[in-house]
Amino acid sequence: MEKKIVIIGAGIAGLSAGCYARMNGYEAELYEAHSSPGGLCTSWKKGEFTIDGCLHWLTGSGEADPFYQLWKELGAVQNRRMYDHEEFYRIADADGKTFIMYCDADKLERHMKELSPDDKEPIEFLCNLIRKFAGFKAPIDKALELLSFAENIKLLWNTKQYMRDLYFFCRISIEEFAQRFKDPFLREVFPMVIDMKEMSLFGLVLTMSQLHNKAGGFPIGGSLEFSKAIETRLLNLGGKINYGKRVEKILVKDNKACGIRLENGEDIAADYVISGADLHHTVYNMLDGKYVEPKHEKLFQTGLLYHSMVQISFGVNMDLSHEPDCVTEVFKMESPITIGNQQTEWFTMSNYSFDPTLAPEGKTVLACAFATDDFEYWESLYADKAAYKAEKERILRITIAELEKKYPGFADKIEVSDVLSPMTYKRYANNYKGSYMSWIMTPELMKNSRIFKKTLPKLDNFWLTGMWLMPPGGVPAGARTSRDVMQFICKQDKKKFVTTE
Repeated sequence: MEKKIVIIGAGIAGLSAGCYARMNGYEAELYEAHSSPGGLCTSWKKGEFTIDGCLHWLTGSGEADPFYQLWKELGAVQNRRMYDHEEFYRIADADGKTFIMYCDADKLERHMKELSPDDKEPIEFLCNLIRKFAGFKAPIDKALELLSFAENIKLLWNTKQYMRDLYFFCRISIEEFAQRFKDPFLREVFPMVIDMKEMSLFGLVLTMSQLHNKAGGFPIGGSLEFSKAIETRLLNLGGKINYGKRVEKILVKDNKACGIRLENGEDIAADYVISGADLHHTVYNMLDGKYVEPKHEKLFQTGLLYHSMVQISFGVNMDLSHEPDCVTEVFKMESPITIGNQQTEWFTMSNYSFDPTLAPEGKTVLACAFATDDFEYWESLYADKAAYKAEKERILRITIAELEKKYPGFADKIEVSDVLSPMTYKRYANNYKGSYMSWIMTPELMKNSRIFKKTLPKLDNFWLTGMWLMPPGGVPAGARTSRDVMQFICKQDKKKFVTTE
C-alpha cells in the first residue's frame, strides 16, 4: 500500500514534490489555496494581453546547464521554445551613456573595453570568470546532505579547477567588485545588474555563465504556461491537486506530522507532510512556532531580505519589437520620483515583444518595476483601502508620464494596465514581508550558511521545501529542494530514489 504524502501549496516547489513523490511510488495529494498552479510563477490575462509576474530568465533552459535535466524530469521543457536575449541589462545615465551587459561574454568584454580602456584588467578578469564557469556543472543529481565521504571527495576533485575562483567571488559583493573599475560610470551602474548590489559576485557570474551558454532563456508562453506543464506532468503521474483549499494548520501527534487542517475545518490525514508554502508562515502560523530551527530564526532576525517591488504592467497598441533585445532596460530619469515612501532616480522596465503569445500582433506587453524595502509602509497603507488604491493610481500616473517621454504617444496607446505592490505578494502567497525571492546571498551568508535545513527540530515525518531553503530563491530553488526532500524520504523508507522523463 502506498504511503500518503500531503503537500501544502501547488507552486513550483509543491508541484515538483508531487511529481517526484509519484515517481517513487507515494500517493501525492496537493492542497492549494488558489485556483491555478505555480504560486508566484504565474501570469494573468488582462483583455487581449497576458501579464507575466515571474520569469525573466530560466536557469537550465538549455542542455548546457544541469538544471535542464531536472526540468525534463518535470515535463517543463519538452516541446517548449526558449527565447535567448542578446542583452541581459542595458543601463543608461541621464546623458544617454549606456552600459550593456551582453549575454555573450566576448561581446561584453569588447563593449566594456570600449567604454573604459583603462579598466582592461578587471574587465578581462570578470569575462574570463564568466567563460570559465560556463563549463561548471553544478552537482544536482544527489542531495548534498546525502553525499558520502567518498562522494564529497570526488566532488571536490571534479571541481578543483574552480575552487580558487569560487573562494574569491563568494566573498566579494557585486558592489565591492565594482570599485575595482577606474571609470566612475562603470562603478555606478555595474552594481545595478540584477539590482542587488549586496549579493556576492558568485550570483552574477553564475547567471552570466548560463546566459553565455544559452541556458538562461525565457520560456515562450510565460510563467503560468510553464507551471501548467509541471501540473500536467503531476496529473499524468497520478497525483492529485485540490484547488481552493487553504491549509490552516499542520496536524501533529507525538511530535510527528500526521496531516493538515483546512480553513473549512476539514482534517486530512497523511503519513508524511511536505510544506511548499512560505517558510515563515509554515513555522509560525501553521505550526504555531512550536518547532523552530534556530538557523531559520536567526535568518529571519538578521538575514538581508531580497527586496519586494511594485510592478506596473501595460498592454499597449504599439509595436516595440524594434527596441533593444534585452531582459531588463534601466535609465536615469530627469528627476527623482517617489514610490511609496522611497525615492528613486532609476526607471526599470522589461519589453515582452519577443514573445508573440503574450500580445496580439503589433501590440506589446511592457512591465516596469521599482524596488521597495519598506514592507511596513505598504502593510500600514493597505489597512486603508482608499489610500492604498490612491497610491497605486498615483504610481501608475507617474509611470505613464515617464514612458510618455520615452515613447511619445504612449499614454493614448494604453489598452490595459495593472499595478501590484508588496501586499500583492503577501496576499497571494503569504510571502514573508512581500518578498518575491528570499534572502540575498551576501558574502557573509555564503560564508556561514552552506546548507539550509529542510526539517524542523523534534518534528518527524515533516519536510520543508521551496525558495527559502535555497537562497536567493526563484523557480529553480523550488524544484531542486523538492527533488532533494524526496531523496530524504526515500532514504528513510529504504527505497531507491528514481526519476523518469
